[in-house]
Amino acid sequence: MKQQFREDLDEVLRLIIESKSLALARYADGEASVLKNMTVGNKDGWLYKKDTNLVFRRDLRRSLLCADKNYLYGLSCSCCDKVNHEFLLNAVRAPLEQLTFSNLWVNANFPVFQERFLPVLCTSGKPVVICTGSKARVSDLEARIQISGFIPIPGNCVVYWEKHREYVRGLLDLYASQHSNAVFLFAVGPLSEILIHEMWQANPRNIYLDIGSTLDPILFRRRSRAYHTTGHEFAQRICTW
Repeated sequence: MKQQFREDLDEVLRLIIESKSLALARYADGEASVLKNMTVGNKDGWLYKKDTNLVFRRDLRRSLLCADKNYLYGLSCSCCDKVNHEFLLNAVRAPLEQLTFSNLWVNANFPVFQERFLPVLCTSGKPVVICTGSKARVSDLEARIQISGFIPIPGNCVVYWEKHREYVRGLLDLYASQHSNAVFLFAVGPLSEILIHEMWQANPRNIYLDIGSTLDPILFRRRSRAYHTTGHEFAQRICTW
């Protein structure tokens, strides 16, 4: 990664097609707040409670410590969130060439994502498995690309992980060990980073991507973020490292 907004996006899209081993985990203000043990949640329904969900915080912190080649970290950028940019830079162990933007898919890059991401998945020829909220309309996504599997996460992802951690870890191990050269898409808030780390440890010979809210207009039939709206300030922002 070169920490250049459009260039890094182009490189990740290339790697989805050409690589057999890749992870992209993204950490922004929500993940940083969890790591700082601050009560935080968002409109998608997840909530982390200070001094209560410490198992979740521990596992999220551990997910930041991988320095394996091909494991990429998207971090808050200095133009959108300088404080957490510095905080996350100090927390991660991976070298600079494995760091990019947490906003890689969004803001001014979102039109490119919309145009190229699903076609890139099709071109890759790799099986695609999605892990997202249990209420997602996966059939709407299947109308655009072939989906080989669906890992649903119900309710508050923070609480669900702490209550069902061992079962979910076993399920992830099953999926990871049964697939090779597949693409796994994650859209379950900060839990995505934990799940990507778990599956990478089980089998790094797959592609694991945190896609966040990018497919919300398809999966949940809503524009859940400002960047989904053409012409909005965020939809035009070219992030800088």
